[in-house]
Amino acid sequence: MPYDPLKSAGVTPDLPRPDSYWASMHTPASYAPLDANIHTRFAVIGAGYTGLSAALELAEAGQEVTVIDAHEIGFGCAGRNGGFVLKGTGRYTLNAIANKWGEQIALGMRDEFNDAVSLLTSRIQRYGIDCDLQPGPYLKIAHNQKSAIALQAAQEINRSKFASDETFVSASALQEHINIQHAFGGVIQPGLALNPLKLVDGYAKACHRLGVRIVTNTPVTNIANTGSGFELHTNSYKVCAERLVIASNAYTPKMFHPCVDKRQFPVQSSIIVTAPLSKAQRNATGLTRPMMMMDTRMMKYYYRMLPDGRLLFGGRGSVSAGVRGDASSRRRLEQAMVASFPALRDIKTDYFWNGWVSVSLDNLPRIMTDSNHKTGYAMGYCGSGVSFAALAGKRLAQRMLGESVDTRLPLYQDGLPIYPFAGMRRMALRALYAWAKLAE
Repeated sequence: MPYDPLKSAGVTPDLPRPDSYWASMHTPASYAPLDANIHTRFAVIGAGYTGLSAALELAEAGQEVTVIDAHEIGFGCAGRNGGFVLKGTGRYTLNAIANKWGEQIALGMRDEFNDAVSLLTSRIQRYGIDCDLQPGPYLKIAHNQKSAIALQAAQEINRSKFASDETFVSASALQEHINIQHAFGGVIQPGLALNPLKLVDGYAKACHRLGVRIVTNTPVTNIANTGSGFELHTNSYKVCAERLVIASNAYTPKMFHPCVDKRQFPVQSSIIVTAPLSKAQRNATGLTRPMMMMDTRMMKYYYRMLPDGRLLFGGRGSVSAGVRGDASSRRRLEQAMVASFPALRDIKTDYFWNGWVSVSLDNLPRIMTDSNHKTGYAMGYCGSGVSFAALAGKRLAQRMLGESVDTRLPLYQDGLPIYPFAGMRRMALRALYAWAKLAE
């Protein structure tokens, strides 16, 4: 039975890892399950980007930290995503943030987004993380003329208000970069991409070297507040902790803790990876160098060239988990890829997998603690978390330690809103997907 966050009780150690391209390229280090009752100052639930980043920050501050995960490190989104390093998170543009909260808040959010990328690259260097980091252009591609006009207007605002490094190119100029069909122009800026499974493995190794205890294949079945701290119950043993960090994101059990229950919507994203492109296919498509791309559809497609000459192509998955939905998602991605790059009509798809991303009700993640800094969480990145989840973990650790963050920013002001009629989330998602198909 595939894992489904809204149907399964939670992640269990017997679930198979996805048959992903990343898993074929790298096997992360393994860590032992819990084998005794333990006490720790900080317990971090979730060994993905957020949890390991928080643990790393806490360990650098000299704190005693235990990270506990229901599966292996990177089993969730941290080991399944496309590896795009983006300056942003959630679904707000900087201009949309300025319109809602004011220009100063938008400038503060821009700085956080920039800091997220700087933190990621500095940690890669500081801890010697080999994660196949690739610089290259990042192209946002307009899928129709209306989107091209909006992209150009947004690029002008981003340059004038937010000092962005974006450049708008017309449809004809875009063809000098890539031979893609049904494209009406785009925005180009410097980009980065990496192997996400290698990155999360590198974070874990850095934590381990700093003395963080990492416990895997140990689901937390209950969290009890003892007044002076917490008892994390598992099937065999318990973890007694003074402070608790929840960093399980889209892989959080259905009912887990009041601060996160019904406050995020796990939505499936799927990815295919082709066989290596031949020289003729590369020349016909213009996919001759590292580059990252995303289009402007309501349900976006995202794609990038991999170091060994394969094309990764991703987009929305099915509404719920299942073999039938997987087959449909795979066909949809293959058809979309061929529609964009007809020269790839006969190429073989070597890999297909999917994973769950955490979507917040208001399209904005949160990094929150309670008033006593004893409980905290960060989640709701809306599928853009490779760089920002690391910053979220750092900021969460800072808040847990009582350090100040810029609480003017909406990321840090209040908790994730609860989904009303939470049981109807998937019904609404089906309607949204049907509308998006008509809107294209």
